[in-house]
Amino acid sequence: MNELSKGAKVTLSNGSFVTIKKELGRGGQGIVYLVDYNGKDMALKWYLNAPDSCLYNNLNNNILNGAPSDAFLWPKALAERQQGSFGYLMDLRPGNYFEFGNFLMAKVKFASFDAMLNAAMKICNGFMMLHRFGYSYQDLNDGNFFIDPKTGDVLICDNDNVMPQGEKSGIMGKARYMAPEVVAGGIPDKYSDRYSLSVILFMLFYVNHPLEGAKVVACPCMTETYEKKFYGSEAVFIYNPNDKSNLPVRGIHQNVIRRWPALPAILRNTFTREFSEEMLRNPQKRMLEQNWEKLIATLRDSLVICPHCKGETFIEEGKSMCMNCGKDVEVPLSLKIGNRNVFLTGGTKLYIDHDNNADVLVLKDAKAGLLLLKNLSSDTTWTAETPSGKLKTVAPGECVPVKEGIKVSFNQTTKGEIISR
Repeated sequence: MNELSKGAKVTLSNGSFVTIKKELGRGGQGIVYLVDYNGKDMALKWYLNAPDSCLYNNLNNNILNGAPSDAFLWPKALAERQQGSFGYLMDLRPGNYFEFGNFLMAKVKFASFDAMLNAAMKICNGFMMLHRFGYSYQDLNDGNFFIDPKTGDVLICDNDNVMPQGEKSGIMGKARYMAPEVVAGGIPDKYSDRYSLSVILFMLFYVNHPLEGAKVVACPCMTETYEKKFYGSEAVFIYNPNDKSNLPVRGIHQNVIRRWPALPAILRNTFTREFSEEMLRNPQKRMLEQNWEKLIATLRDSLVICPHCKGETFIEEGKSMCMNCGKDVEVPLSLKIGNRNVFLTGGTKLYIDHDNNADVLVLKDAKAGLLLLKNLSSDTTWTAETPSGKLKTVAPGECVPVKEGIKVSFNQTTKGEIISR
């Protein structure tokens, strides 16, 4: 055990040092300390039992290469070996970010479905960039995420197990999040990451594990043998249409029982496919991160503000009842962008691309009795064209009326047209 005391100085490999201020938390691998680094508060993860040189060298390479995206609390500097161990420096988690586990236990709730979709998009984009950099995460679980409940912004932590694709860190992951092939003894890679990502997304949307239903509830005691069955060799999705043996149990799995029919069918169908026997046994067929992004964008396009109760609800073809008040939501006009059909109601935010910055706000002009599209960008001017061919520039903060036939060029590559449903 190599704990550090308050006031201790730890030398970094770049020649500088940090001073220990206090302990922030600890886990199985080590302790995270609040430290002073050149007058700035940062975090130092210190290993209680020094890992081998492989991890040290890998951390050093990851630091030199830099983070795949801003979603990661990536190692910033490596501590030299001292006092029988070593560690690495990283940015602090801001106070408005909470552990994903707090959301699962209902200690913290998303401010909106919009924020939840933002979180899903940020997680998918982070792992898409990670894999594009040639890495695999290898230990993806609910303890790896800090989320801002108001905005849905995500920070991914515990990045010391990130390895180049095909190499192993020696960390296999948590049983509930490990892909079946890893549970059976395989090496984690980007394909097992994609399985773990599907589990995380399912838990984000439905607040229940996708494989934990009646079979797990009936288990007398969760042993390693049972874990290998439930999450490996005998894994059964709780809504498997061909196997009803592991359905959610009323009184225990209330979150997923309530949300499964309420959220859009495209989401249900995707998870049913991703946790089918074929996908569980064929890692290379699992859904790519960019396809998850496309799915989340589709969900965003169908998320509207109900004109009756002002609550968020999803609109689907053939289903327009508000999930909150039960009234029909009439959406006479929508915005057609390529093959996307974006529904328009007052108060709804629209996202033109896959980032988490809303580009458009739909406003209700009470006097004129029509809707307006407000340009939320800070530096992009739109061009609107009427059916007769008249052009109008729409600067940031300005609006264009929602009328059938009006075309809007949001940027050089994205154009939309207001159409009747």
